[in-house]
Amino acid sequence: MNIFFKVMMDAILYLKNNLADNFAVYFIPLYILGGRPAAVLSAQLLGYKIFLLLPVVVMLDTLQIPLFYHLYDTVSDRLFIKKFHQKSEKREERFRQSKFLRRLQLLGTPGVVTITMLPLKGCGMWSGVLLSKFLKLPKQISYPLMIAGSVLGCVILLGAGEAIVRLVNSFLMNS
Repeated sequence: MNIFFKVMMDAILYLKNNLADNFAVYFIPLYILGGRPAAVLSAQLLGYKIFLLLPVVVMLDTLQIPLFYHLYDTVSDRLFIKKFHQKSEKREERFRQSKFLRRLQLLGTPGVVTITMLPLKGCGMWSGVLLSKFLKLPKQISYPLMIAGSVLGCVILLGAGEAIVRLVNSFLMNS
């Protein structure tokens, strides 16, 4: 686990030092590598404003939804897709057996919002699509639920980031 954080910190520093002048070039690779929490918190710590981060992250999250639906709905003859499908089936099976999923299934549609907004490993848009499929929710219902989860998750992360920035600033002012 510590290796992951070291690699992420190295990636953040590299992107900051080499690409910080261009927000999109910096932010999107970090979002892809580390997900919503790594991208939002690092961009916020680097001084990017909340009003810029929220729409970008929600847009990136929303763009994932049809991709994940397509991946779950489509099985191709290509070897890469077969391997990816096998991995997603394994993930789906682990997900079905988890106590966490059972609790979220009991919540029903609020469970989709909950799993989509949580900044934890195993949560996010992919898991939101998976839970929506388990609950047999139509796309017209699941899309708004996952987008709402994305917005709420961003607000949580942005609030945490703001608290961290203020805490760091207060330590710097006192020393």
